[in-house]
Amino acid sequence: FKDLSLDDFWVRGHIPGRPLMPGVMMIECGAQLCAFWTMKRHPEMGFVGFAKCDDVRFRGTVVPPTRLHMIARMVEMGRRRCVAKCQGLVNGTMVFEATITGMSV
Repeated sequence: FKDLSLDDFWVRGHIPGRPLMPGVMMIECGAQLCAFWTMKRHPEMGFVGFAKCDDVRFRGTVVPPTRLHMIARMVEMGRRRCVAKCQGLVNGTMVFEATITGMSV
């Protein structure tokens, strides 16, 4: 999870007066979660970088202060590539989903 606050660096510049977490940051959270999991479970892959995202859907807004929960399910694991289905939730409601691909760099 990530606790978002009104002091986060992006809040002032992203829609002044109505801060919404940028979608690209939500996707990056999912990519980092998947890379972290992959590097822990498969250290032989080394560093895993963000390669691609597909099927992205934004279904709600993320407005601080709040907690964004990230969940992911690995759907494909290869020697140099991994693919995961990711979701972000706020108060139990899905706010985005994406399929994220990582590659050994």
